[in-house]
Amino acid sequence: MPSVLRFLLPVLLMSVVAATCAAAASSAAPPASMEAFIFGLPKAELHVHLEGTMEPELFLTIAARNKIKTPYATAADVRQRLLDAKDLPSFIVIYEELIGALRTEQDFHDVALGYFRKARSQGVVYVEMFFDPQLHLERGVKLKTLYAGLERARRDAREQLGLEAHYILCFLRDRPAESAAKVLEQSRPWLAQIIGVGLDNPEVENFPAKFQAVFARAKELGLHRTSHCDVGQPNTVEHHWGVIELLDVERIDHGLNVLDDPELIEIVQDKRIGLTAAPTLFYRDIPGRMEYRAGAIRKMLDIELLVSVNSDDPGMKRSLYVGDLMLRVQQTTNMSRDQVVQLAKNSFLIAWITPEERSRYLASIDAYVNGASTTD
Repeated sequence: MPSVLRFLLPVLLMSVVAATCAAAASSAAPPASMEAFIFGLPKAELHVHLEGTMEPELFLTIAARNKIKTPYATAADVRQRLLDAKDLPSFIVIYEELIGALRTEQDFHDVALGYFRKARSQGVVYVEMFFDPQLHLERGVKLKTLYAGLERARRDAREQLGLEAHYILCFLRDRPAESAAKVLEQSRPWLAQIIGVGLDNPEVENFPAKFQAVFARAKELGLHRTSHCDVGQPNTVEHHWGVIELLDVERIDHGLNVLDDPELIEIVQDKRIGLTAAPTLFYRDIPGRMEYRAGAIRKMLDIELLVSVNSDDPGMKRSLYVGDLMLRVQQTTNMSRDQVVQLAKNSFLIAWITPEERSRYLASIDAYVNGASTTD
């Protein structure tokens, strides 16, 4: 080889390597803002209600399709109605009114898939979604209609969006336990679609004891278990203890009042119980609501509780999804990027997935973060 080529070849190779690295760095360029970083961060959603994801525009579309007369001419009218929600009981009244529009397989499909699309746009790659069959059975909707719509949406989410979804059968705390037991048995033909059971709706007194037998049966059927313990409700600490000791839950939905009891903090840490916090905002402004919820999430993170950020009922609560809410928590508490990343990792650490799936999701977070940091 001529000496000039021996000299030039290493230089040419270095140029190729440099160009390749530059292209790779360009493709993994860091997000321009914390918002972009959070929206791109892979994350799981573990506390979201199918029915509560219905945006006002979709509500009107479904109502018109089903020839249901409503007092609302525009989406703005629906949002005006949502301004009447100032707490959990008043919100549930409006919630049950609006979901009355859902009647057909297509309705349930459209609501679920509409949520999956929006969530995927904010970095959500895995979802465990609540649904309330009792609310629909009471209106004459058949279980096969509900499950058919949900399964089709789940399949479409996987094929069209690359998003994996499962469903959590929620029982209503203000209905008889016998009703919950009945719907659990009636749902057995569709158990392959159900990953776990939960409890929601108004927090009635001593509800854990009420549903102890139902949750024991769910465990026999191989289902995971979680329960709402809503924020600031009467007897809330007692209820937290009840869902742990009587219902054998693996997660607590909301769970912010764990911080009110040092012994409760200790058992949640020891049992590695997940806390699916929801720093959501009603359409009506409630001063201090975000500050309290975001602050509690930050405290939980600081003491290494397995807390995650979730959207609850985004369609009926200002259209704020997981990315939006993680950003608000970060801004409210001045969280570091590492703390935001830990929130995302927690969502997979407490998800009901296999160890292999968990490893893959956590690796995807590391790859995303490292790809961004290489060019910081």
